[in-house]
Amino acid sequence: MQLQKEVKKEPNARISIQVTVDKSSVGEVHESVVRDFEKRAKLPGFRQGKVPRSIILSRYKDSIKSETISTVLSRSLSQILKDTEYRIITEPSITEMGDLEPSENFSFSAVCDVMPEIKLIDYTGVSSEKYVYDVKENLVKKEMERLREQFANLVAVDRKASIGDYIVIDYVEEPEGEKPGEKKENQTVLLDKKDDPFAKQLVGLSKGDSKDIELSQEYEEKEGEEKTYTVKVHVDVREVKKKELPELNDDFAKDISDVETLAELKKAIKDDLKEQAGRRSEERTKDELMKKIIAASEYDIPETLISHEIDRILNDVAYTYRIDLNQLQQDEQKYGEYRENLRPRALESLKYELTLAEIARTENISVGDKEVDEEIKGFATRQKKKFADLKKQMTENESIENLRHRLRMLKALNFVHGQAKLGPEKHIEFGEEEND
Repeated sequence: MQLQKEVKKEPNARISIQVTVDKSSVGEVHESVVRDFEKRAKLPGFRQGKVPRSIILSRYKDSIKSETISTVLSRSLSQILKDTEYRIITEPSITEMGDLEPSENFSFSAVCDVMPEIKLIDYTGVSSEKYVYDVKENLVKKEMERLREQFANLVAVDRKASIGDYIVIDYVEEPEGEKPGEKKENQTVLLDKKDDPFAKQLVGLSKGDSKDIELSQEYEEKEGEEKTYTVKVHVDVREVKKKELPELNDDFAKDISDVETLAELKKAIKDDLKEQAGRRSEERTKDELMKKIIAASEYDIPETLISHEIDRILNDVAYTYRIDLNQLQQDEQKYGEYRENLRPRALESLKYELTLAEIARTENISVGDKEVDEEIKGFATRQKKKFADLKKQMTENESIENLRHRLRMLKALNFVHGQAKLGPEKHIEFGEEEND
């Protein structure tokens, strides 16, 4: 199309576009639209495609004008954005538009968001402490105790149930009107030390005992109006059990693993913990390097990207914690506050991703097909699937390109780590709360 354009960089990673489309191009589009209407028009008394143009222009005037405008906008913006130096991330939004006449020039203005400009510091040779996570013997002992708990047996005892015991019960809820109460059998309940009103009412019961108990739960019927729901439950005790931990010896090691002795089991556990600590050490060091680069760099991130990232995080949170987003959105104020609280997290995530993408671009970092295939082979082995089948599946659902992107970002992160000036070492006990 013949046109004149002016593209300006605006704040917040946005460009503005002023366009004047030449009347010759406007006339060509208008003629094409009219001919299309002539082909498609069906009016009483005329065969399709034989309606006189004068009637077409009169009958479909508004529709022809609307379609002409739409086509002119689409073609001209496509032409402009194809030639621009900027990487467009949103569809253009029309901000101003003149009236369209087939024999006149047509002018309009638009804006759209572009990939943000990032002014990174020199990321080669960034200095940081080298984090080292140490595996202490007490952590190995904790892991051994965890294994004892995992492989413990529940043994029936002939006495009253106390805190720490397990009690096997049948129970039936009292009917609510015509609706029968829920009934369950052989339910094992831990009488733990927490403030559990159900468990509290079972303490002191023995095998063969029965008891009627009440369970109450508060709920919000209307906003700010809490009510209590109480249900009566009849309980029959089948058994009282206590947890019996296995002894830490060679037999225990043989039963739960492929080693022969307890000493070998301890060594295997310690080696595994050291491997985990090594990965954590490298991850923490890389995180600190990225924090330093991000803190000293400049970002111009459009609101569109921030909003999309908040959406992504919100969906992840909703899935993890089973939050009903539709219900949350009913309260506009609460939903808005929820989104605003996620904004810092979204900005942090975007800066991290954009920084690695810019480093990968600057350093010409790429990921070849062989690298992608090797990663897929690892997935296939862990998932016990055929490589060819998994690769086909990932190609069809387009997740293979996401994998390529993640590998490229990882290579960029490794590049930063490899170029960094690390030291002195900062030792942290692995498995303990990090308060630094």
